[in-house]
Amino acid sequence: MTAASAEIMRSDLDARILIVDDEPEIATLVADALRAADPSWQVEAETDPRHALARLSQDEFDCLVTDIMMPGMDGLTLARRARETNDDIALVALTGRGALESSIEALRLGFTDYLQKPFDLESLSRAVCRSVRRRRDRQTFEERFAELAQAKSQNEAMQAQLEQKLQIASHDLVLSSKRIARQMDDVAASANVARSLMGIIELEDLLGLCAEIIGDRVPCQSSTVALYETQEAAVGLMVRARPTSEDAPALCWLRSPLRYGLMCRAAQTGKCVHVDNIAESVLVHADEKSLWRDGRLLAVPIAVQGQAIGISVLHRPPEGEDFGALDIKHLTELARVMGPAILTSKIHHHQRCQIYAALESITEAMEDRDPYLKGHSLRVLDYAQQMGPALELSQPQIGALQISARLHDLGRVVIPECVVNHPGPLSQEQWETVRRHPEAGANFLKALDFFNEVAEIVRAHHESYDGTGYPDMKAGEEIPLVSRVLAVADAFDAMTSPRPYRAALGIDDALQQVRRLAGQQFDPHMAEAFAAVPRDVLQQIQARGR
Repeated sequence: MTAASAEIMRSDLDARILIVDDEPEIATLVADALRAADPSWQVEAETDPRHALARLSQDEFDCLVTDIMMPGMDGLTLARRARETNDDIALVALTGRGALESSIEALRLGFTDYLQKPFDLESLSRAVCRSVRRRRDRQTFEERFAELAQAKSQNEAMQAQLEQKLQIASHDLVLSSKRIARQMDDVAASANVARSLMGIIELEDLLGLCAEIIGDRVPCQSSTVALYETQEAAVGLMVRARPTSEDAPALCWLRSPLRYGLMCRAAQTGKCVHVDNIAESVLVHADEKSLWRDGRLLAVPIAVQGQAIGISVLHRPPEGEDFGALDIKHLTELARVMGPAILTSKIHHHQRCQIYAALESITEAMEDRDPYLKGHSLRVLDYAQQMGPALELSQPQIGALQISARLHDLGRVVIPECVVNHPGPLSQEQWETVRRHPEAGANFLKALDFFNEVAEIVRAHHESYDGTGYPDMKAGEEIPLVSRVLAVADAFDAMTSPRPYRAALGIDDALQQVRRLAGQQFDPHMAEAFAAVPRDVLQQIQARGR
């Protein structure tokens, strides 16, 4: 294990871990490896699942690492019973056989990692570390949400107290009313900001709203809110708003994450940073100068309990007023109110990324069971992305395309092995089974609220432009735009891939089919965009993952 990985795993993750494997040698080996990975972990091992279940019901454990296939009680049953007494325990699976059904059931039960024997001990240690960290992140999410609700309650209580003081101090009307009025305005402003942010969970939407609120309350040419990733010590996602423009807040893109410069300095020191001349400043990184070419900047850290989670940056042109103490006060107060909401949304965003990664793993496992599908979703993504510039897709459409291309065949889990590996042309009944996969994939994704749009795209990726497709026989622009893009990319990869009952078409023959089916199976505009992709690019993609 490298020093870097050891440092990551020993980052305050003291935890109790139970290893369950019916093979004593493996149970002992895994326990010793985890103790060596982090001496602060309390690692215990059991070879009998029933003994392990008794211990889980009596003692508090943070993580259960269990073999799937065990006599008497399998690992999935053990995990299910363990969750009855401790619904928050982290789960990691070990298995000698990577059965797709077991991996799907493990995902539904809440297993965060699924390692196949023989496994790398360092990978196991990292998997346990990730599982424990995710458990702590969920606990932190609940604590932060409670803190946000408490802050709102405190603000409302403070406002009520101030109103009562106003009535009591009426005899000193001139001085007291002005002082109390100012206090009430500040509290009301903070409460209004907190209420505006509550309920917004999409990270980009929340950052955009924060940037708009800051730009409206503090005079500036542009207001930018950036995330600071503590583990990477770098600035990642950024959203910028322009108060004088009617355009919606937009993402700001950098060549790579920033680890130095004005924003990192503000996050790492926890202090405001003011630059009077961007072009001449040594504090501003070269990549930051591409975002703000001239003028003056004010950067204020956004922190929760002393931990920086982001930075707010105001920009004024060279001829604009310098930033003063009142600007810093307003921006600092807004950052304080926005911090808990941003942290909550950030945790939710990371959890979504983890779920997407798990779904990708299922897709890859499903493709691995069929030699003719290996690498299919990656090639479909590459083909579809080549069409993007010609179609002028928006940033949300590109994001939806990237996710749906990777998950479009997730529903193939409903197709039995006998159909997947059928050596010849499929029967009518077998075709009906295959045709269920778009609807099955959509239903699977709809269970996750944040994948609703992707679910609709996946459901429609086998619809035909002339209305003869499936499952809903939609036609023309009734079919989601991204589904029409996927339809061409998916069909082209199918045509240029071999099947048990036919050979693969060459690129030229497949392109001819795309042109011929324009207006029937494919949207003519999408077919034209695909036909414009250079032939050498198609060749490179075709060879990927085979």
